[in-house]
Amino acid sequence: MDGNKTLICVLFDIYGELLTQPVADSIDMYYNEDLSLSEIAENIGISRQGVRDDLKRGVELLYHYEDKLRLYEKYRANSKLIEQCRTLLKEDPADVKRVAALLDSFSL
Repeated sequence: MDGNKTLICVLFDIYGELLTQPVADSIDMYYNEDLSLSEIAENIGISRQGVRDDLKRGVELLYHYEDKLRLYEKYRANSKLIEQCRTLLKEDPADVKRVAALLDSFSL
């Protein structure tokens, strides 16, 4: 399927609950359990093409949700800020002003 497997798994962890159950099941089995299209089709009782269609639709939806909501992007940006704060505090525990300035840019 299209896309970066790791990114799709992360987006699935974030947005998977927004997908229909059959689409979510197909994505989970394909990307997390590493099952083939044929194995998934057999497990859920649809055609191989049906699984392929579900995967394509599901991945498109995951990218669409991220494009609109940007939760993963915000998580990554906030993780970088937290790491910068940790680094500053390790270098100089008294450097509270710089840490506070970084934390002011923290977004939810």
